[in-house]
Amino acid sequence: MVPDNAHSDRPATVHDVASRAGVSAQTVSRLVKGYEGIRPATRERVQTAIEELGYRPNRAARLLRTRRSNRIGALVHNMFERGPGQLLRGAASEARASGYSLNIVGIDGLDESSIDEALDLFEEEQVAGIFVVTLTEELRAVVQRRSSDIPIIVDPAESAGPIPTTGESGGRMAAQHLLALGHRRLGFLGGPREWLPSEQRKESFFIELLRGGATVVAEWPGDWTPEAGASAAQAFDPRSGITAIFAANDAMAIGLMHGLALRGIRVPAEVSVVGFDDIPEAAYVIPELTSVHPNFEDEGRNAINALLARIEQRPPSPIIHPGSELIVRGSTGPAPSA
Repeated sequence: MVPDNAHSDRPATVHDVASRAGVSAQTVSRLVKGYEGIRPATRERVQTAIEELGYRPNRAARLLRTRRSNRIGALVHNMFERGPGQLLRGAASEARASGYSLNIVGIDGLDESSIDEALDLFEEEQVAGIFVVTLTEELRAVVQRRSSDIPIIVDPAESAGPIPTTGESGGRMAAQHLLALGHRRLGFLGGPREWLPSEQRKESFFIELLRGGATVVAEWPGDWTPEAGASAAQAFDPRSGITAIFAANDAMAIGLMHGLALRGIRVPAEVSVVGFDDIPEAAYVIPELTSVHPNFEDEGRNAINALLARIEQRPPSPIIHPGSELIVRGSTGPAPSA
């Protein structure tokens, strides 16, 4: 029988087989690798599709099953944002130092099919382990419902550790700083709600303010961009009594300060502003931006160490969160007197 793709410019892929058989690419990948537990009817459909399409499993993947891989797969949502980028830098450095390479695949963390395809690719290539960077609810759902023999570790933003994550410690520091300056009515400019780090920064900020007897009077949605900060500045009501705002990242904080300045609202004389990330530009805006400095590179290194312990079947290595540091600059000051 002549394969359906005999005249095609490319060989059949695992996804072609999955589509023909009406199953997931993961099911095809597991059957090819010899996993048991696949129903006979499903197995027959997949085998038929393989024969019809002339599918041949990747030779490199077959070789990797017979010897140890030194590659770690990294799934990254929005890899060019500062947090994910810094995490990857630390992770890649630690992987190299331990004799491994980091294979990075960018994904849409809000699209479950994109996540599944990337994980299927890593399973087909038999990477030694998988590092998932920047967690969304969709990404977490995919990881939780999949079963795999490949060790996997999720972005340290959620990994349990003996000390708070960077998001938790950063939100707390921002609140403590503003409370110490006498602010009691505050605003919060958040990142995308589907991003776990954004929600962690918000939750820790709110909890610490509550402990200090302060109130979050207004909250504005954001998307990590300066435009979101400028929009929040337009929505800001000077009659609300808000004297300080915490923005979940520096880009939004800078946009916020710019928008407030256009309205004639002085920072920090009338409203103090705190950002998160301590990007290089934070020290060069007017006024200079007070910001939480998270140590994302060390987060990445520690996460890779924990993953390598699983890969090499060593005693578990706990995630040690390096925490954050508050860099105080000119955008924050004492709460104005009533």
